[in-house]
Amino acid sequence: MRVIPVLVAVLLVSVAVGGALAVPDRGGTTPTVPDSSATTTATDTPAAAGSASTATVAAINGTAPIRVLSLEGNGSVASDIDVVTVDAGTATTFGANASAARIETIALRERIDSANTSDERQIRILDGLNEVDKDLISLHSRHREAVAAYHAGEISAREFLVELARIRASAAVLEERVLMLDRLAEGTDDFALDDSRVFPVVYDLRTFDGPVRSRTAAALDGEPGASTRVYVEATESGIVLSTVSDGQFVREAFRGDLRERDDTSIDEETAQNVTARSYPEVWAATGGSVAGQGSGGTFLFDLAYPNGTLTAFVGGGTERVFMEHQRVDLAAVSGGEAVTRTLDLTLTVNRTFPGGPLRVAVTDPQTGEPVDAVVKIGREGGESTDVGTTGEDGILWTVSPRGEFVVTVVEVGSTEVSTINVAPTDDVTVDEAFTSADDSGSSNATG
Repeated sequence: MRVIPVLVAVLLVSVAVGGALAVPDRGGTTPTVPDSSATTTATDTPAAAGSASTATVAAINGTAPIRVLSLEGNGSVASDIDVVTVDAGTATTFGANASAARIETIALRERIDSANTSDERQIRILDGLNEVDKDLISLHSRHREAVAAYHAGEISAREFLVELARIRASAAVLEERVLMLDRLAEGTDDFALDDSRVFPVVYDLRTFDGPVRSRTAAALDGEPGASTRVYVEATESGIVLSTVSDGQFVREAFRGDLRERDDTSIDEETAQNVTARSYPEVWAATGGSVAGQGSGGTFLFDLAYPNGTLTAFVGGGTERVFMEHQRVDLAAVSGGEAVTRTLDLTLTVNRTFPGGPLRVAVTDPQTGEPVDAVVKIGREGGESTDVGTTGEDGILWTVSPRGEFVVTVVEVGSTEVSTINVAPTDDVTVDEAFTSADDSGSSNATG
C-alpha cells in the first residue's frame, strides 16, 4: 500500500538542505512539565460513562467516526490547492534566525551567572522572564495576522505554512529560555519562581506547535523522508492542518474564538469533564487512564487509545476545547461511504470530510486484482495534480480537498483510465458531542 499525504496545500521541501531548523520535536504527545502535572481517571466521568461500552468497542474496532474540532460555524472557510517547494534560501534563513535566538539565550544565561550579588541575579532572571512575556505577545500577534492574511487571500498557502513554521521555531526557543530561567532561579539563594508564573507561559507557547507543524519543520530542516503534503484551511481566527504520514492520519486544529487569554484559570476536574464530553468515543476507549497537565488558563489531556492518540487543549473562560492534535492509524480508519465507477479500471473512493483521510482503490474490472495506478485529483474542468501511485495493493491514502473534486487514475505503464466525481462528507464534530452532552443532562463543565 502506498500512503501519500495530499492537498489543499502541499509542502514539498528539498531534503538537500540539512541542519537549518534545529527545533525540538514537540509534535507528539505533550511532554510533561515538572511540578505541574496530574494523572486522572476516565472511568468515573459522568459524561463518558453512559455509552462507554459501545463507544469503546467502536473505537477499538475502527467503526467510530473521527470526531474533530471543526471550523464550521466559525465564519467563512478559506482553503487552497498549492504545491509548495521551500528552497535552500528559506531553510537557511530559518537556521540563521534559530541560531540568533539561541545565542540570545546563552548571552542571558551568562549575564545572570555573572551577577555579583543574589539580588542582582534575581533582578536579571525576572528581567529575562519579562522579556519572554513581551516576545510571547508578539508571537500571538504574528499568529493572528498570518491566519487572517491567509483567510483573506493576502498570502499563499506556501507563505502561511512557512510563517507558522517560523512562529513554531521561535516558540520552541522561548520555552527553552523559560525553563532555563526557572532552573537558574532554583540555583539562586533565597529565590524561586512560582509555578503559576512559569508554567502558564510554557503551556501558552505550546499552542504554537502541533504534529503537522512538527512534520513541516522536519521537512524544512531537510530531514530525509519528511517532505509532506498538507491540507490547510482557515477562518479569520482558526486553522486546520492535516496530512497522511507513516501509516497515520495526522490532524491539528486551533479555534481562536474558543480561547480567552485573560488569565481565567481552569481546574483539573472541569477540564476533564470538558474533554470527556467533547470526545466521548476516544475518552471511553482510553482504558481508564488519561494523562492531564496544565496551569493557569490552559489544561491539556493526552489520550492514548488502541488506534491512535489525541491531545486536547482546554481553556479557562470559555471552558471549551480550543485546540486538538490527533494521530489515527489508517488501518483503523472507518472506510466511510464508497463511490465506485468502472471504465477501463474499477475506481473506488471512500468519501470523507474535508481534510480527512481519503482512500482510493483501483482494481482490474475483469479479475478484481489490484492495479498500480497514478492518482490525480482536481476540480471539474480544471487541472489535476498528481497525488501519487496506488502501489502493488492498489490502494492510496491521502487527504480530501474541500468541495467537490474529481479523482482520475491511470494505470502505470498503460493508458487504462477511470475517473469519478466525489463530494466530501460532513465532519463529526466536537461541538455536536459537547452540545449533545448538555441536552442529555450530562455533568457539564461548570458542574
